[in-house]
Amino acid sequence: MPLTAEDREEMIELVARYNHAIDSRDGQAWADTFTEDGRFYVPPNHDVRGREALIAFIESFGPPGGHHWTTNFSIEGDGDDATMLVESIFIRGNDAGGRGKYVNTMKRVNGEWKFAERQAEQYTAKKQDVE
Repeated sequence: MPLTAEDREEMIELVARYNHAIDSRDGQAWADTFTEDGRFYVPPNHDVRGREALIAFIESFGPPGGHHWTTNFSIEGDGDDATMLVESIFIRGNDAGGRGKYVNTMKRVNGEWKFAERQAEQYTAKKQDVE
């Protein structure tokens, strides 16, 4: 079954919830955007797998310090599986902290879209901005 407009809208909303959760350092809400065994991978330094590790990863960041914006959504899929390509920028203060392109492997779990894997295909950041 092809993806519907509602599926695409739910996936974009998932990215918004992800961004709000990471920006506010809400590890529980951030982990909720992933499947139970979800993976966040930004080579070469960050390979985080599973709910508890995802929560701990966000909680290790310290206080909020910036904002994520995501754009240029390209979504393909069928049934309960999809791939989403996006571009993202992270702003800290008046400065671009980082930018990247992500490949998101999406799964529908109990009727909700989640990240099975969020992998940076390309990421550029200052040393202190590894988010």
